[in-house]
Amino acid sequence: VMYACMTRAGSNVGDKAVMPSSVSAPPKIPSRLRGDSTFSDSADRQASSIVQPQQAPAPSSETFVTVSRRVRIPDSIRVARCRRLPEYGPSVVFFSGGSAIRELSRALKNYTHNSVHLITPFDSGGSSAEIRRCYDMLSVGDLRNRLLALSDESALGNPEVIRLFSHRLDKAHSGVAQSELVDLLAGRHGLASAVNMPQRSIFLSHLRWFANRMPSDFDLRGASIGNLIITGCFLEHDRDIVTAIYLIHKLLGAKGNVRPLTGANLHIRTYYQDGTEEVGQHRMGKARAAALKSKIIKIDLVEHLDPDAFQEPQDCEIDIVSSEFIASADVIAFPMGSFFSSVLVNLLPRGVGRAITRRQCPKVYIPNTGPDPEMFGYKNVLECALVIIDMVRKDAGRVPIPDILQYVIIDTRNCFYCVDIDKAKIREMGITVIDVQLVEDKDCVVDQDPATLLANVQLDEDDTCSATFQKNHFLSPNKVLEVLLTLGT
Repeated sequence: VMYACMTRAGSNVGDKAVMPSSVSAPPKIPSRLRGDSTFSDSADRQASSIVQPQQAPAPSSETFVTVSRRVRIPDSIRVARCRRLPEYGPSVVFFSGGSAIRELSRALKNYTHNSVHLITPFDSGGSSAEIRRCYDMLSVGDLRNRLLALSDESALGNPEVIRLFSHRLDKAHSGVAQSELVDLLAGRHGLASAVNMPQRSIFLSHLRWFANRMPSDFDLRGASIGNLIITGCFLEHDRDIVTAIYLIHKLLGAKGNVRPLTGANLHIRTYYQDGTEEVGQHRMGKARAAALKSKIIKIDLVEHLDPDAFQEPQDCEIDIVSSEFIASADVIAFPMGSFFSSVLVNLLPRGVGRAITRRQCPKVYIPNTGPDPEMFGYKNVLECALVIIDMVRKDAGRVPIPDILQYVIIDTRNCFYCVDIDKAKIREMGITVIDVQLVEDKDCVVDQDPATLLANVQLDEDDTCSATFQKNHFLSPNKVLEVLLTLGT
C-alpha cells in the first residue's frame, strides 16, 4: 500500500519536532535576571529599542517533502513499537460519537496516548436529553463514554472512579433515584465512599453544583452519574464545556484527547427519501424510518427539538483546537458506527471539510459490519463512501477524492456486510481497498464451499441480517488498530 506522509525539521502547530542543534541559539536573558541589574525595567526596554540593529530574517529550517513507501499491512514491527512506547504513538483522529468504537478506544490506549476523538454534541436521547432540556446545553453522554474508554484503568483508585461514572440511577422509580442521589451527595453510597480522597471530594463538589441547580421537574430516572458530574463541572466553570472536559480528562487520567467538535447547542434534522423529516438524533433511522421503509438522504442542524415547527438550518463552526488536531493528524478515520448520527454528522460544522483536505495523511473509512438502521436503502460501500466525499466537498469545494478518502478497510473473508462490496468500482474512484483479517484468529471462517457460506446467510423480510451465518458481525479492536497504526507510523 502506497501512502504519502509529511516529514519536517523544525516545528509547526500541532506537530512534535525538534529543532536541529546546528541552528539553535542560547536564549536572551534580561539584565535583571543576569545579576548585572544596572538598568531598570523601563531603561532596559528603551536601550533595547535604541541600540538593537535590524536583523536579516534567518533562513527557514523547515523542509517539506512527500515520501512514498511500500508498507506491509499490518506491520507487526510498527505495531510493536507503538505498544512499547505509547507515549510517542501516532495521532489517529476519529470522527465518531456513540459507543461503536468504545472497545476499540479501550484497546487503543495501549498503543498510543495521542489519539484524538472529535465527538459531536448533538445526542438527544437517554439522560442527555433531560440534561439538555433543563440546562440548555450540548450533550455530554458521548464525551463521558469516550473519556471512560480511554481512562487509565491501572492507576490506583481509577477502577472505583470508572464504576462511579458508569453508574445509572434507578430507571423505574423517581423516588428511588432521588434517594440514591441524596446518598451519593452525602458520601454514604458505596460507589462514592469507595473513591479515594481527594478525588471523591472533587467529584461530589461537581455533583452538588448540579444538584443545587437541578429544576424541580428534572427526571432522574436512569440518569448517568458521570453525566451529572460533568454537567455540574460545566455549570461551575461558567458553562465552558472545554474546561469541564479538560478537568474530567485529567481526573480520569485519559490516555488520549477527547473534545466536542463544536460548542454549538443544536439538534440533528433528518430528511427521508419519501419527503418526511424528523428532528432529533434519537429518532433518526429508527422508529419512523423502519415504519416508512424510507432512505435517509440528508441531514442538517436546527436550533429546537420541536419536530412540527418551521426551522431554518443552523450553521456552526469547528473550534480552533479541534482544527489544529486535524492539522497534525497521522491518520484520519471515519470508523464504524451509526452512519449518519455518529460519523457523517461530524462533517456538518464549517471548517471540518477544509481541515480534512488540507492535511496530507492516510484517510480511511471502516464500514459497518452487520445491520445499521441508518443505512436502510443503501446498497453498497461505494455509495456510502460517496456520501462522505460529497459532504466534505460541501465545505472544501471540488477537491480530488484522494484528498478526502484514500482507503477503505474491510474483511470480506471473515466479516458479513449488509451492503455489497464491489472492490473494482471502489478502486475505479481512486480509493485503495485494504482487504485484510479484522477478526481474531479463533473467529476466522474455515475454508469451505462458497455455496455453503452463502446458504448460511439469510435475510429477513425487511432485508436485515439474521444471525444464522458463520461470518462475523464484530471486528476485533486489535486487528483494526494494527492496520491504522501501520498506516500512521
